[in-house]
Amino acid sequence: MLSRLSSSRLPSRFLSRRSFTTTGFNRSNESSSFREGASKYKLFVSPFAKVFLGAIFTYQVIHWTWLKLEMDESKYEKNKEVASLEMQAKELTSTQK
Repeated sequence: MLSRLSSSRLPSRFLSRRSFTTTGFNRSNESSSFREGASKYKLFVSPFAKVFLGAIFTYQVIHWTWLKLEMDESKYEKNKEVASLEMQAKELTSTQK
């Protein structure tokens, strides 16, 4: 876009090319304490991720199983209650006739 515009219409500060880039600076020669510290922990990222994801998966399976068992139990109790109420209703209707 800037190449299409004429230089007479733009101020000189817009014509300078990428004065704040870091591509020309070579950082490989410098030794940084951050890089040295981070390189020590790169070995632990993959095992930590595997254990963390495995723990989340295990928790989800146990949680889903627990909910399923609770739903089955409440369904059983409700069916039992409905059956007893149906028996009471049959007794009441048979005595009224």
